[in-house]
Order: sequence, then C-alpha cells, then structure tokens
Amino acid sequence: MNKSLKRTLLSSLIVPFALGAQSASAALVTDWGFSVTNVFENVTDTGGTGSVDGEGSNLLEWGVGPGPQSSVTINDVNAVNGLITGGGSVNGGVFTHTNNILPAEGTALDSFDLTSELTLTPFAPSAPSLPPASTTFNSFFIETANGGACVEPIGPDCADIFTIADVTGAELTVDGTYEFASSFNYDGYTYTLYLALAGLTTLGDPSCFAAGAPSGCVGLVTEESAVNNFQTSFRITAVEYVPEPGTLALLGMGLAGLGFSRRKKAEKS
Repeated sequence: MNKSLKRTLLSSLIVPFALGAQSASAALVTDWGFSVTNVFENVTDTGGTGSVDGEGSNLLEWGVGPGPQSSVTINDVNAVNGLITGGGSVNGGVFTHTNNILPAEGTALDSFDLTSELTLTPFAPSAPSLPPASTTFNSFFIETANGGACVEPIGPDCADIFTIADVTGAELTVDGTYEFASSFNYDGYTYTLYLALAGLTTLGDPSCFAAGAPSGCVGLVTEESAVNNFQTSFRITAVEYVPEPGTLALLGMGLAGLGFSRRKKAEKS
C-alpha cells in the first residue's frame, strides 16, 4: 500500500494570546497560572469509505479497518503557577500526528479548525483570573503520495508535508525556530506571550509547492508509519505600560481645560 494516499492536516497550534485587562493599581505579576483547552471543529474529509470521527473534541481519527487508523490530537494543559514573567518557556500541549498508511479507497482528514482557549491567572501577586480568550485557527494541507519521487524523503516512505496558513506575528529566533507573539495590558504593564512549536521551520520551495503553499512557506513534515509528536511551549515578558502619544495629548488637553474652568470660577467669585 505504499502508493496509497492519505490526507491529514496541521493546525498552526497557536494558543490564543489576545487578552486584555486593566487594573487601578500597578503591580508586576511575576508568576502566572495558566489553562489551555483545545477543540477541533468544522472538520472536512476527502470522501470515500469510512468517516473522520471526533469533531468537537481534541482528538480526530480516521481510517478503514481492520488496519490501524490515523489521527491528530493536541492535549490540554493546566498549571496553578510556573509561567514566570521574564523567565524561560513552559510546556504547552503536544500536537501528535499518528501517521499510518491507509487504503486509497478510505476517507481521510482533509481540513479542520482548531479552537483554543487560554486563561491566565495571576499567582504572585494573587488575583482573579483574566477573562478567557478564545481563538480559532484555520488550517490547510495537502498530503504527498507514498510512491514515486519523494519531496520529503524521511523514513521508508514519503513524509507528509504540513503548512501553516497564516504566520502573522511569527518571529524567527536566533536558533532558527519560530515564535508567535501577542500582547495585552494588565495592571500598568504590557505583557507579551511567545508561543513556539517544535519542528516548525521554513520549508523549501518543492515542499511548499507540493502542499499548495507559496514560496518560503512555514510548516513541518511528519514521518510515515510513525507517531510524530510536536511540543508547544510559551513564555511571557513584561514592560511598564506607556500610553500612546495621542492618549497623553488628550489627557493634557483635559487637564488644561480643567485648570481653565477653575480659573473662570475663581474670577466670578
């Protein structure tokens, strides 16, 4: 069956970090608790015998018996504390692609959305949790066939090629990995969260073309007949919040108007 065709898909796995909150005081949160939940939605398949099961959960499975099934999954994470402001990265969920050779007549995964929800809770100093932020990531993928010349020859068969549809906010680090950054304001500080996915890299033009992506695309590959794990991780930094110049100007105008009003009242009295 090395000429059979399977399909699967990799979400960008970018954990949603678009949070926003304000507080009257200004105390740096040095330690955070965090919770991330994931759900696969809007699942589509390639058609054929069988079905793709698991929509509405964090595990999708497909394939035709009696042989093994293929799957994608990402586990949820939850920690009371340990995300240190200005510290190192902590582990998030692990994205796993169980990549099995499937019969050509069987249905396979074609696309899905990954909806992830992040909740941050200040641990030191202690404070109520920030409002949860939910983000949906759209994914696109074409899998290579297992016969003929391999675009990505990893292992005994052709590897699958995954590409990320939207890499807005991605930054290439000095060690050649990608991080996705997102910021929010809380209690007098601007915090920036950075998410990384192990294995994510710039793919060569032949791989991008095979996956239907533009030149210089970002993605990863998975080995056939293997369980492929990709660890996500994230870290957080902070700087004191500085209002935009326009906000400062409006504040200055308001204070000037207040002073002018008081002078007028003083003259009338």
